[in-house]
Amino acid sequence: MNGSTLSSGGAAQAPAARGTGYRDIAVHLDGSPEDEARLAHAEALAEQYGARITGIFTNLLPDPALFAGDFGITAIGQLVDAVTEEGDASEKRLRQRLTRLGPAHELRRLDAFPGLLEQAVATEARWNDLFVASCPRDEDQTRWRPLIESVMFDGGRGLYLLPPQAAPRSPVRTVLIGWTDTRQSARAVAEALPLIAQATQVHVVAVREEAHGRMGGAEVLADISAHLARYGVEATATVLNTQTTATDAILAEARRISADLIVVGAYGHSRFREWVLGGVTADLLESSPVPLFLAH
Repeated sequence: MNGSTLSSGGAAQAPAARGTGYRDIAVHLDGSPEDEARLAHAEALAEQYGARITGIFTNLLPDPALFAGDFGITAIGQLVDAVTEEGDASEKRLRQRLTRLGPAHELRRLDAFPGLLEQAVATEARWNDLFVASCPRDEDQTRWRPLIESVMFDGGRGLYLLPPQAAPRSPVRTVLIGWTDTRQSARAVAEALPLIAQATQVHVVAVREEAHGRMGGAEVLADISAHLARYGVEATATVLNTQTTATDAILAEARRISADLIVVGAYGHSRFREWVLGGVTADLLESSPVPLFLAH
């Protein structure tokens, strides 16, 4: 893989970014072992920015559409009682865990049926600056795909998504920005700016997929690099020429620079709560070993 690189000269003399930070961080909790990884990342971010943590404990109730008739009504009532009881036990454990958090925090519990739960979580995301969750790729986390989609498309905030059992990377030192000339990329950079501004290395890349006839060039990176420079961010801009997919090129570059975070726009659309995302977004969610920052 070959690339062409340019540097945003003059960034060293630019003033540091001011007024950029996170004050409220929401973290998705579900009573699973992944809660610990999510809380560790949320706590590290909150300590870095002096933010407050809100744990969003989601207790998904059984889908009434799967039950019909008198027997179904009785069965779903029993299942709701059982799920609620399990939620009580998980909530108790989470409240005990949160007492060990350093930053200010609270726990909010949401018990709701499918469809309603996702809307409720999106509402919680809107008044926070950042939403920390897991990439929905393993068996336990795939049930949260509609929830992640709802926050991504309807929450209006950036998502900090972790691969399974992700060890905390605090603070984020090296950021890789996958840039395209789109609204989604612009939103992702804007939402991630507090993290970008405090990184010691920032790499902005565009991918030129020669095998697919897709063109790109250094000119698409010049303006965003200059914009970051005005925030005191000295970014290295590189066009990645590849015969592979854009996802493979981004992940290879992330490995090469030992990136702590990949920032990309989330592509796709939400229709009838389907899991419908663009190819690169879906591929990164399925395979990235590095935490992702997505915005739509």
